[in-house]
Amino acid sequence: MEDFLYKNVAEVDLGYELYQTITDFGNPVEIFREAFQNAVDENATEVYCKVYREKQLGKENLIIDIWDNGTGLRKENIKCFFGLAKSTKIRDDKTPMGKYGYKGHGTKPFFKSESVEIFSKPDSNKPGWGVILKDPLIQIRDKGIYRYSDPIDEDKCGVRLPQNISQGFLLRIKNPGHFNTQHTWYMLNHLYLRDYAKWYTVFGTIRILFDANLSKTKLYLSGLNIDDFKNNFDDLTKIDPLPKFIEKDKQLFEEIEMGHYFPPDRSIETKMKDYAKKVNDNKSYYEYYSRNIVKHKYTLQNNVHFYFVVNIEGYETKRKYDILLSGQKNVDKLLLHTDGVRYGLWACKDGIPIKKVDDWIKGGKGVGAYTYIHAFVDCDAFDLIGTRSSIDNTDLELLDLIKTKINEVLLEKKIQDDLEERKNIEDMERTLISVNEDSKKLANRYESTKKRKHIILPDGFKMVEPSRTKTGYSESETFGLLMALLARYPHLFKFNILDYNTTDGIDFVIEHNGYPKYIELKGTFHKRINHSFRNIYKFISYDIAVGNNEIVEDTEELKTKLHINNDDKFESPDDLFNGKKYTSFSLMNISAVIRSMEILVLNKLLTEVIGARIE
Repeated sequence: MEDFLYKNVAEVDLGYELYQTITDFGNPVEIFREAFQNAVDENATEVYCKVYREKQLGKENLIIDIWDNGTGLRKENIKCFFGLAKSTKIRDDKTPMGKYGYKGHGTKPFFKSESVEIFSKPDSNKPGWGVILKDPLIQIRDKGIYRYSDPIDEDKCGVRLPQNISQGFLLRIKNPGHFNTQHTWYMLNHLYLRDYAKWYTVFGTIRILFDANLSKTKLYLSGLNIDDFKNNFDDLTKIDPLPKFIEKDKQLFEEIEMGHYFPPDRSIETKMKDYAKKVNDNKSYYEYYSRNIVKHKYTLQNNVHFYFVVNIEGYETKRKYDILLSGQKNVDKLLLHTDGVRYGLWACKDGIPIKKVDDWIKGGKGVGAYTYIHAFVDCDAFDLIGTRSSIDNTDLELLDLIKTKINEVLLEKKIQDDLEERKNIEDMERTLISVNEDSKKLANRYESTKKRKHIILPDGFKMVEPSRTKTGYSESETFGLLMALLARYPHLFKFNILDYNTTDGIDFVIEHNGYPKYIELKGTFHKRINHSFRNIYKFISYDIAVGNNEIVEDTEELKTKLHINNDDKFESPDDLFNGKKYTSFSLMNISAVIRSMEILVLNKLLTEVIGARIE
């Protein structure tokens, strides 16, 4: 009876599952994370990564080459590289062997591409071999599965290891679909790739603080525009530590050591001042503050270990070590990130940051609120989902134990004092940044006034003409100009302003024949009005962009026609201006439901009625 109940086997649509896994990786640069981890898992001490464009038959191809001097891939394990959920890094009982990759999904993001070629040489005394996979997604679409070549002998391979590497593995990805638009192309810039490598791959592991043996593996990286990076980030005023470069086979590479960037301790005033002097910067010395306040391995009651690291760093320290932090000059804005996105508390697996978990901090303020700490909680027992983008497969009881312990640590008096000091410094930094920004804005506005025209009244009083925007003259500055005019000539107009509002445009309430009416203010008067004509008595604008007899329409599509009278007489309670000849503008009603409306155009009134000069 039991055999009968359990004789059926679950079926899997392999092609569909492959397609989903290949396309499920969210961040395009995860292909680098997976390739780097595979290399380190195979005991490589040197990993090379080169991104370049190559013209072939009039077409420009994008190629990613990644190779290493590790133990390589053995022929009997080819099916693990090209297959799904097949891994050489798990035991028979399906538990991981302690290597970075063990899900059997890591190579799949490579396959969202035109082709994938691999070359492996596991034995330095024997020839290597290669395999080619072409158009995997097209194959899945047309045939429900993809097929790859049999192993190709080394002398017939299109790709192979450089001559100076006698043993290892090479991966070539041609025209990866992840990078076929400008929205993702920037991620291949050397600046972006090196930042990603030092934060989200094995080369950014925080475990280096606890295991010095990890430091033996180096990454040699050559992203797009590496020459620009070398020229632009060449001294301590821009970057720390200074990048190292080597040249191999006439190709420039940056040499990157394993481990996350943690600045040295600068928590006393003399050290901060010395460093500020060393980088020849005019920033306040306390912005170069840096200090490690937690670095410890903790053991929980169930014998699970985790590592906890907390650094606190000044804003300028962060910018020296995190060169894509917002505020950097001469860097494409697409490459930059804010400190709210990058700093706070990270959950790590194998020392590699996976997910921001600021909300683990009790009494906290949510993700992005802890920019004053640079903190990591790293646990091998975190269970990741297939794409390694989340720790959500982890046992909830274990997560609660870890959260409890890190909050106990953070509540220790010494740690609290250090964090409070850092928060106070950050508040000072933000105040200083705000003051500096205000000073820059003030200087820019002052320079702008010199370039704009001035309105000179008959008594010599001078005002600045409203500035121009893409849609016309500034409405708010027109409002300021009008208020200044009314202060000097309070009886210029026949109406008195009872109230004004600036929440939805700028309008005034006046009384006309015992009824409230609106006067609508515009910087420049256009053919389309974003209000109803029904309650509007007049318009005031600095300028007008409508010609004689042209139609002006409101939000109800009620239509009026502009009439310009070049020989009208101005009506004013002030004898100085009453009866002056001027150019008047009126909206003549076409629909019977509205009355005609006057437009008081200030630049005409200033010159023709008041007698001002605009120059």
